[in-house]
Amino acid sequence: MGTSASSRGPGSGVPLVPDWVPAAPGQQTPPPADGGNPSPVAPTARFRPARTSLGQYGRDGGARDLRRGIGHYSRKGLGGAASAAQRMAGTAQTAGGLYGVLDALRTGTPLPPSFSINTGTLAGRSQSEIADIITNALRPVDGTQDTEAARDAVSRALSEVLALDPNADLAALTTDQINLVIESYIACDLAHRIELDVGKAILDKAPNYAQGVDRLEEMKAYIRQEVARAFRARAHVGQTMNRQVAASLANDIIRDTFEIFESYL
Repeated sequence: MGTSASSRGPGSGVPLVPDWVPAAPGQQTPPPADGGNPSPVAPTARFRPARTSLGQYGRDGGARDLRRGIGHYSRKGLGGAASAAQRMAGTAQTAGGLYGVLDALRTGTPLPPSFSINTGTLAGRSQSEIADIITNALRPVDGTQDTEAARDAVSRALSEVLALDPNADLAALTTDQINLVIESYIACDLAHRIELDVGKAILDKAPNYAQGVDRLEEMKAYIRQEVARAFRARAHVGQTMNRQVAASLANDIIRDTFEIFESYL
């Protein structure tokens, strides 16, 4: 993820939520903004406050500057928590799909036809091979930045559960392990998005490249911490989980996380 920070992110004068972003779970189409536009237009210098605070964080590593930088990223850069969650609707949809695949493999129920996974061919495969099959089924390669980030996040999330339990079987994870994968995926994909948009400010202002990379890792740890906090707050929602419910829950967790980010401003 470190090299991805060379991007300067999207500019002003473009929709806060691009028209290619899928509708958030539970919505047929993105909600119209004032004037009938599908999404409000990003203001001038939308990421300047975030880059200013994150640049200061890059210089001295202050936690307050990190929190404020991510808060500004959400509020002005993405138009607030609700808009930010809409921008990350693809993350929520993939989280739902990931839950659906892992739960179907756990229970032995048929997978949705949209996922090209032949469960009969998983026997005898290594966990690395199964992880690749799941990743390719969820987000086939299409050359877009968002898809590449999502593929990396899925791969990292699956690798994390295997690192915690070397005996784990991705085709037979426990419910707690599946929840951990979903939490990790959301955090990794969100960190990707933030790093791509404003991570360069940290690298540019750090005393040296090595410290810049370390501070990017600290930023990702902070994002993971807040995603975990939002995830725990909704851990017992009393719903029967399935692919659609998991996607909707992921959308709520993403919005809650952005609200946490903004609470530090």
